[in-house]
Amino acid sequence: MWKGMKVIDADAHMHEPEYLWERYVESAYQDRVPKVAFMDGINMVYKPDGVVLPKGNLSEPPSPHIWTGLEEKYGEAFRQWWGPNIRLQDMDKFGWDIQVCLPTGNNGNFVMRAALKDAGIGAAMSRAYHNWCRDYCSEDPKRLKFTAVLPGANIEDIVTEARRAVVELGAVSVRNPLLPEGKWVHDPEYDALWQLAVDLDFPISAHGEYRQRRTQPFQGLGHDYGVPGALAGLDHALGFPLDNMTTMGHFIFAGILERFPTLRLAVLESNAGWLPFWLGRMDDHAHGRNSMFFNADPLPLTPTEYFYRQIYVACDGDERALQYAVDATNGGENIVWNTDYPHPDAPNPETALPDFDAHPISEEAKKKILWDNAVKLYGPRLIS
Repeated sequence: MWKGMKVIDADAHMHEPEYLWERYVESAYQDRVPKVAFMDGINMVYKPDGVVLPKGNLSEPPSPHIWTGLEEKYGEAFRQWWGPNIRLQDMDKFGWDIQVCLPTGNNGNFVMRAALKDAGIGAAMSRAYHNWCRDYCSEDPKRLKFTAVLPGANIEDIVTEARRAVVELGAVSVRNPLLPEGKWVHDPEYDALWQLAVDLDFPISAHGEYRQRRTQPFQGLGHDYGVPGALAGLDHALGFPLDNMTTMGHFIFAGILERFPTLRLAVLESNAGWLPFWLGRMDDHAHGRNSMFFNADPLPLTPTEYFYRQIYVACDGDERALQYAVDATNGGENIVWNTDYPHPDAPNPETALPDFDAHPISEEAKKKILWDNAVKLYGPRLIS
C-alpha cells in the first residue's frame, strides 16, 4: 500500500532458476528438451541440440557488464535469486500489494520459440513452466499471480494449455502467442483462443511478440538482437513500444476486438507516453483524412473507442510523458502501473512508487492507475 492506496504491479517478472526444465519437464521429454549450458546473467543459454536449436559452437559466456549492478540494485533478493519469500518481503518494503509476473528472456519465454521448431517439446516446456509458476506463487497466491506462456505451434495446444493454466493453476492472463510464419492472430483458427478468454474472463497480454519475430532466432542469448554497439540501445528503445503499438493496431484493424467485444488486451512493458499520438494516428487512418488507405468496410467504432472498451496499457512510474497520456485518456482511464521488477533495466524499486507519485496528475488518476484499472483488466481472479 502507498499513502493509503492499494497497489497492483501489472507487469513484473520471474527470474527462473537454471534447473527449471531439468526438474519440471515430464520424463518423456527430458532427453529432448535443450539443456542449459550456463546462465548469462538472468538468462539461460542453451546447448545446441539440432532440433530446437541449430547445431554449432556454443558461445562463451559474454561480458557480464549488463548484470553487474543486479546485486547492488536488488540486494538480498538477488542473492536468493528472487525466491518467492524474498520477493514478498520486497513487496512489503516498497508498498506493492499484488504482482502479476511474466517470464524472463530465454527462460520461460523460450517456450514460444521452441514450440515453433518442435510442437511436442514446446508444449511440454509450457506445461513445465506453468507448473513451476504455480509452485512459486503458492507462497502467497493472493499476492503472487502469473501470466501463462502458450506454445503457438497449433491451436489445439494453445487452447488446451491456456485452459489448464487458468482453471487449474491460477494464471490471471495468457501471452499473445508467437505464431508460425504465415499465421496471423486474425486468422479464424485462433478465434478459439479469443473465445476461451471471453468465456473464462481473462485478458490476453501483449509483451513484444512482434519483437520475437525479428530477433535472430534461437541464439540462446536474451539480449542478442543482431545489432552492434550503440545501435543495440536504439533497438531496445524502439523495440517494445513499436511492437506493442503494432499488436494493439492489429487487434483493432483486423477486427478481433469487434468480433469479440468483451475480450481484453493488456499492452505491457512499453510505456504509455505514446498513447496520445497512436490513438490519434489510428483514428485518422480508420475514419479521418488518412482513411483513404483503409481498404475495407469502415470499422464500426474508432480505435480510441475500442481502446476505452477493451485495451489497457502499462506505464512506468518514471516515464517523462506520463502526464500527457493521463491527460489524453480522461484522467488515466485504461492505464495500469508496472515495475518490471526485477530486471536489470527496471526502475529502481525504492523509487518506483515515489517517482510515479511525483507526476502532476490527480489523486483520482493515481488510484485508478495503481489499482482500479488493473482489477478491471485482469478480472476477479486477481483479487481472489
